[in-house]
Amino acid sequence: MIFGLAVILLILSFLPVHRFLPTWSNHSGDYDLGPGNVNGPTVYLFYGSIVDLDVSISGANKDVFFYITDSEGDRILDAGTIYDGYHLEWEAPTIGSFRFHFSNTMSWVSHKYVTWSYTVSHYKGLFLILAIGLLILGIGQMFREERVIPRIKGFLFKEPEPTEVECEYCGTIYSKTLHKCPTCGALRKRSIPREKRP
Repeated sequence: MIFGLAVILLILSFLPVHRFLPTWSNHSGDYDLGPGNVNGPTVYLFYGSIVDLDVSISGANKDVFFYITDSEGDRILDAGTIYDGYHLEWEAPTIGSFRFHFSNTMSWVSHKYVTWSYTVSHYKGLFLILAIGLLILGIGQMFREERVIPRIKGFLFKEPEPTEVECEYCGTIYSKTLHKCPTCGALRKRSIPREKRP
């Protein structure tokens, strides 16, 4: 059952479930970008976080440059020139802070007014963590059961102890209820309980 649930969560982590589940957070804002200006929001994301971004641009040709940088400042996505009504669904490749840049460096004199909004979902990372956790739990339980089950089987289905013994002197087989051999009269050797052994 644990493995089955882990497999289901693992499958869900690769499906676009964020489209059918509630978003984790919503953000919006706007910028008045003068000639040569660059601005944009910064968001902290986990591996597999999904960002749904919508952008509306006004002014001049209704266009700006758009790109995303990681915490080191390296560009990890360059969309080039985007226009009014731009939409992006993007998945974070790792954990860290990311900045969405709206750049008006293409303009020498015109201002651009950028309105943006985005939603964030962390379902992929959550499902992956849960699936890995359940797999580890299932493997641990299997190892535990491998030790426990044989003990239970041994206790429930142990073979009954023999009711007869063999005389070590004459070889006569007689009942364990007797203290000595009925043939040679030798005393039966009694086993000492483990807890009383030195």
